Amino acid sequence: MKKGMKLITSAVAAVTAAVIAGTVCASAASLGDVNGDGKINVTDIILVAAHIKGKRVLSKTATAAADVNGDGKIDVSDITKIAAHIKGKRNISDPDPEPDPEPTGSVIEVKNGVTYVNGILVVNKSYSLPENYGNGLTAETQQAFYNMQAAAWNDGISLWICSGFRSYWTQYNLYWNYVNRDGQWAADTYSARPGHSEHQTGLAIDINNASTSFNGTREAKWIAAHCADYGFILRYPYGKEDKTGFMYESWHVRYVGKDLAKKITKSGLCLEEYLGIDSYYH
Repeated sequence: MKKGMKLITSAVAAVTAAVIAGTVCASAASLGDVNGDGKINVTDIILVAAHIKGKRVLSKTATAAADVNGDGKIDVSDITKIAAHIKGKRNISDPDPEPDPEPTGSVIEVKNGVTYVNGILVVNKSYSLPENYGNGLTAETQQAFYNMQAAAWNDGISLWICSGFRSYWTQYNLYWNYVNRDGQWAADTYSARPGHSEHQTGLAIDINNASTSFNGTREAKWIAAHCADYGFILRYPYGKEDKTGFMYESWHVRYVGKDLAKKITKSGLCLEEYLGIDSYYH
């Protein structure tokens, strides 16, 4: 056999052996370019995923290229970063963003009789509003509900506001009617005393049916699953009665903005727990 033919045969044998062994060799691969072809694409993600699952072994060079977050190991976070680069959401060399800080304490401020905790307007059994506060739903709250209503309609769900803004005196009459009917202890579990109602803020809405018969309905389930996407939280979640001071209300949402709504919902905490505050009549 000629010398040149021997060299070709040896090269083919070496490549074949590498394929059989499941070894990927990336010559001088750049960060994220695991297969060393000069570009970063889905193929690189597939190779990293196969390595994580133990189906492939990466060469030393390919391993260095796959460790895009520089933590010395190859895992799903590397795939996430490569995918974000491919989608144009970030450069492969960008450092990881700092995680959102967890709430560590409450900064309580009172401005003109209105309480803000960590910059968030708060009304509950512990914190009240002046009699003259509020004059309707805020524009942001109204628009956010319209957006949510339209999205629900697309999913075959009909939502409407059955109770929005309530003035101090409207709440006064409502609350004392409940007290006269059921007694104050019972009324305090489902109705706020005047000045302590979220409805007076212009940020709270009761949807469709402010009754326990709404619990478990298709509409209630849709609201729970999607309201955070439009800036709302379920203000009185199930199982948090001892924290909020009120019974579970699947119909009552509070506007806090999309970012905060998603954080609170994801945390599994009610607003009182998230802000580190209490709710009882002092």
